[in-house]
Formats: sequence, C-alpha cells, structure tokens
Amino acid sequence: MTVTNGRRVTVGNSPLSSGQFQTDPRERETAPPAPETLHSPITASDAGPGWTSRAAGWLRGFFALPSPLAERAPAVEQILDYARNAPWTARTDGPLRAAGVAFCWLVAVPAVVALRVAEWPFTRPSRLLFTALTVKLLAELPPVEWFTDHIVKPGADWALWLFL
Repeated sequence: MTVTNGRRVTVGNSPLSSGQFQTDPRERETAPPAPETLHSPITASDAGPGWTSRAAGWLRGFFALPSPLAERAPAVEQILDYARNAPWTARTDGPLRAAGVAFCWLVAVPAVVALRVAEWPFTRPSRLLFTALTVKLLAELPPVEWFTDHIVKPGADWALWLFL
C-alpha cells in the first residue's frame, strides 16, 4: 500500500484498476527528438509516392477483379447502400450521386437479382434436379411448347445471329 497526495492507494481506488487515469500536472519524461540538420538526406519515401505510383495504385484498385472464391457477395441492400453513401464521389448528393443511384436501381440490382436466381439451381444437386424436372414438365404443356417454338427459339436464333 502506498500513499499519494495524502491518500492511501489501494487496489480498489488505484487508477489502473478503476480504468480511469489521474491527471498529473507533471509532464512525462521522454527523450528529446533527434536534431534535424540541413544536411539530412531526403529519400523518395520521405517525400511520399509520386503521382504516377498513386495513379497506378488507384487504377489497380478500381479495376481489381472480385475474388468469388474468397469473398462473400454483397446483399442487394448493401449494393444500394454503397450507391447512396460510399465515398466513390466526394458528395452524398448532386447529379453524380443521383446518376450512380439510378444506375444501381436500373442496371445493377436487376442484373444481380437475375444472376443470383440463375445461380440458385447450381448451388445444390437437389435444386438442379428440381429445376430440371420442373422445366421438363412445363415444357410438355401446350402453351409453353407454343411459347418456346414461336418466341424463345426465334429470339435465341436472332441473338446468336446478332452477337456471333
């Protein structure tokens, strides 16, 4: 047990055990910093990276491909939150942010939802079997057969002619 400023310091009231620090008017003694001279060498790391290395780092970060094997895909709500609040532009309002949010609603969200619905059957064998049987049974119905023959096949032929 010690006595500080006329008080007994015990385990219960010591500054370390209570999580609080006492204010002490005395400065903590530290070694003075090394004196700088006019002849100290300046290296490239002291000046910071040049604009070319900063631009290259920005491009690498901007065009980095996602790693689907190591990262979990963001939810649609997270994608919308990124469009609304992320620092991809300096402001949280204005025409650039509005264009980004509109792109998110009109392009990103429908594409992500469609691709995740298309991904769903391939995540488990039972889902793939269920989907294949459902498509086969629906294809036997006369309206679906007509739709396939008159809408899907011509559309697929036209798309293949256009893109290939």
